[in-house]
Amino acid sequence: MYTKHDLSYFLTLILFFCTVTVGKAQVVPFYNVTPMEDNDYFTKTIFSFNPIFIKINKVKSILLQSEEKIGIKYIYNFNPDGMIVSMTSIRHNNKKTDTAFYTRYFYNLNGLIDKKARIDYTNGIVKVSGYQYNKNNKIDIIRTFTLNAQMPNRLQNNGWQGEQLPGADKIILKGTLPAESLWKKMTANNDFSSLQYRYYTENEFEAEERTEYFNFSKNSGNPDTCYQKKTYYYLKERPTVLFLHNGCTVEKIPSELYQFKEGLLVQLSDAPFSLDPKTEQYVYDQNRNLKLMEEIWNGQKVSELGMSYDEKGFLISVQRKSDAAKAEYFEDCILKVIYSFY
Repeated sequence: MYTKHDLSYFLTLILFFCTVTVGKAQVVPFYNVTPMEDNDYFTKTIFSFNPIFIKINKVKSILLQSEEKIGIKYIYNFNPDGMIVSMTSIRHNNKKTDTAFYTRYFYNLNGLIDKKARIDYTNGIVKVSGYQYNKNNKIDIIRTFTLNAQMPNRLQNNGWQGEQLPGADKIILKGTLPAESLWKKMTANNDFSSLQYRYYTENEFEAEERTEYFNFSKNSGNPDTCYQKKTYYYLKERPTVLFLHNGCTVEKIPSELYQFKEGLLVQLSDAPFSLDPKTEQYVYDQNRNLKLMEEIWNGQKVSELGMSYDEKGFLISVQRKSDAAKAEYFEDCILKVIYSFY
């Protein structure tokens, strides 16, 4: 899990191309709004594809790419139910391409994520996350198992302590996973990390606490396995504030504040007393789709992202415009969207 400003350069490149919610609209919104973090979507706030829109329009895949000769393009594949099946990022330099990341999703009978496998081709690392839910279908535990797959065309792999499993990438690309016995073995050996969730009510707020543990550290004799903790507070099922704990210490000062209007996220901001406050503001069209995101640092707008849609509600392009003085943080570009259908 990433903090709000910890994303790498290439993630910032397409910062916020996916957004918004359900509700009364002239057409089904292209996005769902979820002001949480998921590094697969390359954003600090996640605006994920709306599976209802994807399903009724029979979208099979979405390709997002710029017209530049050098850059990264992103491919998203969906099943007939509108659920995302895989995500691929590919670096391209003229006609030469090189896969950077590949993520595969597996679902349970309730339509919830059962496992997620991510291949990092650069470092030769495969991470498979197993999801466990409580009786209310809320996430209870996410265990992440790290494998060293020895990627093709790589002279050497990362020095990570992941389990050696040649060919793990090929297994995942075929739509399957390594045998369940491997996870049982790694669990018994504490060769995994985990996110553990806790839910409770505090005053009028529903709280969701996420704590990340490096369980494999037990093998090194380090008794402190707690890595990071976040606590989200919800009011009427909408997040209002995030507490980002320093490590896993008690934290009483909020890190991020969320503002909604008519069910839509309109502002995400740092706590008012932050030394370097940053704010994101969002504007929507009549179909409740995001059409403009503005990024403001210390009261000055430094970047904006504009989205355009056709009459059926399909996203057709994304354009980044930024302050020239912030070129090291943002890169102006126009991203075109290409679809395939069932």
